Amino acid sequence: MTIRRRFLLASSLARLIQREKGGVRQIEGFFPGQKDRTSWIRLEESRALLLLTTTGPDGDIEDQTEIPVGHAHALLDVCTGEINYTRTTLPIGDHVVVIDQVIRPSALHLVTVEFDNAEEARGFDALPWFGPEVTADRRFNYQALALRGISKAPDVLLSDAALDSLLDTLENRFAARSRVAMNA
Repeated sequence: MTIRRRFLLASSLARLIQREKGGVRQIEGFFPGQKDRTSWIRLEESRALLLLTTTGPDGDIEDQTEIPVGHAHALLDVCTGEINYTRTTLPIGDHVVVIDQVIRPSALHLVTVEFDNAEEARGFDALPWFGPEVTADRRFNYQALALRGISKAPDVLLSDAALDSLLDTLENRFAARSRVAMNA
């Protein structure tokens, strides 16, 4: 079971990360919600997936299957809501952090970190360049953004410490210092 923690990100930092590392454009279309499952389409640049998340007693289980890109385009036409974003991955210590610059339904910048278990997720200290944590705020899950949007994205303050921390991360100075903090 994968545990995800999600944080807001200052737009200028998201732009800097994408400029340095590039990104992959993605579109996700969500079908109407059902009691114990969520289904959606993800269209990447040259690949398409049909995804199903089922809620069970031990948490969410996500299943995916690759489908032809043409089928994904047809299914996107009948989806209830859509979210478009550019995704950039950034290795940090033993983790891969995902930075999403949401373009539609409204501009929003998010950082997501995945963990193998709850203990690892609880032990993770957010980096100074991460904004406020929004993991528990359902307004920031992609299905909610696609189906309902968000009226106004909160402003994320940018500090000198946040910028220095991000530059250290981009220059790979982070890896040697962070192993202790992230694996403690």
